[in-house]
Amino acid sequence: MELSGKVVFITGGAQGLGKAYTEALLEKGAQVFFGDVNAVMGAETLKELQEKYGAKNVRFAAFDVTNHQQFQDAFTQAVSEFGHIDIMVNNAGIMNEGSWQLMININVTSVVFGTQLAIEHMRKDQGGRGGRIINISSIAGLKDLPTLPVYCATKHAVRSYTSSLALQYDLAALGVEFGILCPEAAATDLILKLDSDKIHFFDKVKETIEENTMPVSTVVDAFLELVQLEKMNNAILLVQKDGKTYQKMEYHQVSPPGPSKDNSPTQSH
Repeated sequence: MELSGKVVFITGGAQGLGKAYTEALLEKGAQVFFGDVNAVMGAETLKELQEKYGAKNVRFAAFDVTNHQQFQDAFTQAVSEFGHIDIMVNNAGIMNEGSWQLMININVTSVVFGTQLAIEHMRKDQGGRGGRIINISSIAGLKDLPTLPVYCATKHAVRSYTSSLALQYDLAALGVEFGILCPEAAATDLILKLDSDKIHFFDKVKETIEENTMPVSTVVDAFLELVQLEKMNNAILLVQKDGKTYQKMEYHQVSPPGPSKDNSPTQSH
């Protein structure tokens, strides 16, 4: 997919990987509407990016993804200002085992809500233009980690939910593709500010985390590769310090009644 001229909506876009994704998309000629719960940081990021890429190409709204009315209002504002959304990136997330209920709400419930918002806007069978939805999971969505049981559960949920949507029977009529990015630890505050309140057995794994933490640019490069795939549907891209690989899950898909037909998603890597 050519990103120039595309309109992207991204959550958690004022800081960390979200900000890096936002700037990378703008560099490619996309227009971006980003949200973040931190209004002050969001305003600072907006000023910085508008000065560099032009006010008409980047907009911001402060909202809490766990507040569904705020989320919907921001999405509606983005559609009103840009006319439509081509790509939805559900990026907002936290890693904090000490606040596990909030983590579930942010990492899972808001991702489902944002995905449904985007589907209803994009779906061709109801007058939409089609589009792409990228949900940010994690290496923790592909592996089990004793240090992060609830975080793993949330990221497995994101990965499985998105993979399952990619297997829908009438995907061609829907006109929406689904992709998943699964990064290992990157050098953002999410990782750099971990402590024993946020992760179990922190003292035992601190050195391992530091050794495997990769530059933000490594994740951004993988993100851009994923979003620009010719055929993205059901692509699951694992990003680690030593490289990136596409993952293949085992699926059980029951054939719908009627003449048999192949509805398997295709990918181009």
